[in-house]
Amino acid sequence: SGGSSALLCAPAGGLTLGEKQEATNQLLGCGCPIHEKNAVLKHLSLVKGGQLLRACQPAKVVSLVLSDVVGDPLDSIGSGPTV
Repeated sequence: SGGSSALLCAPAGGLTLGEKQEATNQLLGCGCPIHEKNAVLKHLSLVKGGQLLRACQPAKVVSLVLSDVVGDPLDSIGSGPTV
């Protein structure tokens, strides 16, 4: 993995960082497309897939997003922590 997704890491309960890294390596090693990789890894995180946004409620959250993801789907950029 790389980019913003790699900068924001909080493995889900009981999962070690090493275990999450191994899952990421397995997905990358098999040629898994990024949107499929992110769909799996969101479930192994406390912050991905909108979970950071939910943790910040009721505060107002503003996201400034720069992307190199084709088509710019917000849930794919950085694994969508605030979507």
